[in-house]
Amino acid sequence: MKKTKIIFLILFLGFFYPFHSFSEIIQQKKTIDENPNFNVFLDYSNSIHFGMKEDISENTHFSENNFNLEVIGKANDKISYCFTKQFVKQIENKNYNMLDVAYLKYKWNDKLDFLFGKQPFSFGSMEYASGPYEHAYRYTHVHKRNKNNNYVGFSFIYHPIKDHELQFQVVNDMKRQEEGNMIIQDINYPMGYSVNWNWGMNPPNNDHDHDHDHDDKIIKNRWSYSIFQEHEKQKYWKLLALGSQFNYTPVTIETDYILSNEDIETNKSISRSWNRDYYYNYDIVSVKYGTYLVKLKYNFLPKWNLIAKGVYEIGSYKKKINNILGPNELFQKIYTYYGGVEFLPIIKNDDISFFIAYQNYRINYNLDQIKKEKNNDHFLILGLNYRVKMI
Repeated sequence: MKKTKIIFLILFLGFFYPFHSFSEIIQQKKTIDENPNFNVFLDYSNSIHFGMKEDISENTHFSENNFNLEVIGKANDKISYCFTKQFVKQIENKNYNMLDVAYLKYKWNDKLDFLFGKQPFSFGSMEYASGPYEHAYRYTHVHKRNKNNNYVGFSFIYHPIKDHELQFQVVNDMKRQEEGNMIIQDINYPMGYSVNWNWGMNPPNNDHDHDHDHDDKIIKNRWSYSIFQEHEKQKYWKLLALGSQFNYTPVTIETDYILSNEDIETNKSISRSWNRDYYYNYDIVSVKYGTYLVKLKYNFLPKWNLIAKGVYEIGSYKKKINNILGPNELFQKIYTYYGGVEFLPIIKNDDISFFIAYQNYRINYNLDQIKKEKNNDHFLILGLNYRVKMI
């Protein structure tokens, strides 16, 4: 009884703690079979960064990329919980954002679950599902909205057949939109809706009576469509995310396609760069971003993985702007390449890993009216990740 009170006290503090922004979905890297009722995990990662921008060497620096405290477990056979506080380093502004999750999951029956509370988006794509352990290879510009808001709501999770999951999520933005001292409040607490279909396929001749680990599946898919009301009336953010993973031991291939349709540019990086002689209200910028990702992971030795990844993103305006830009006119192209080697000292256990990764980030702007320079940045990252079970 005392343990149950402690659990609900933690959840209470999680729900009423001041709302912060969060930037990525929580991935549980360990099962909780040893103690299903109460588990505390500590995740930590840091690295050394060597950077070069346009052939000019930058200072080498140590970076603390991720610090995460996670409490997970079960109150009883029907109710499970997750409470997480995570500080995540944002590459763009070199600051830390806080991921704040606190939810209860109720098992109605073998096919239907309900999830209530502060929760991550139910977005598709394998990129979004990748956990903190793969931060060195994460393309940070995908799902831009996720790093700026914190959502509270509920989800229906339905399992129609084995290895298939349908999720319908309704969330409410609890953070008001601010710009300077002015609060934009046409709609103070806009709603968002997501439909997600996750499914996989086991290899032929697999023992289906055995509950296989999720990574045993030869094919895994995460597909979703989401629509979010903006803080202004009749303005929406729509996101289509399609991701697939193919496992052919020792090779794993991931592919993603993500289409972000934004009535109001989400990150406003283009808006704030616009020549003021032509542009006076950044909120009228409506854009589309199409992102293509391919990732290859090769387990060439029992404790060693080789990782290669490529990303291509294009951005275009949706409508005519001030007699200068036409609809569907392309304004930027982004190319990102990753390569690295990962070492896991303990086979079949990724609680600790060492890595070295190289990244080349290139962005080209196609419009003279945008006051932005082309980038060709290079990064070399040497780091480690580890996860410790505290309780």
